Amino acid sequence: MKKRSGMVLIALLIFCSHPTFAMTGADLVDGMKSYLKSEKNYTKADYLLAGNYLGYVQGVAEATASDYSLPKDITPDKLCHAVANYLEKHPEKMNEPAASIVRAALREVFPVFIIKNR
Repeated sequence: MKKRSGMVLIALLIFCSHPTFAMTGADLVDGMKSYLKSEKNYTKADYLLAGNYLGYVQGVAEATASDYSLPKDITPDKLCHAVANYLEKHPEKMNEPAASIVRAALREVFPVFIIKNR
């Protein structure tokens, strides 16, 4: 009996679970819009979504910091605005993974400067 109920439970978990997808550019745009509204103290802004956007952008930037030449005085606000500008210029990227969009945006604004030894 225990064996059968365990198998039923496993089958239910397999058939009822939804596949998880990574965040896309469209998800990032939703957060970006809320973030920009929250900066203007717009009362109908979704502050949770805005905070998710800020945290996601900052997290990707920190995890991939070696891909850019970030200035020492960089703020999360500047990072979010760099990504927002990139998203507005490249609406065709909405179906791409959000992390690759953030990386591309930051590479465009803060390219890597390589110093060669002579």
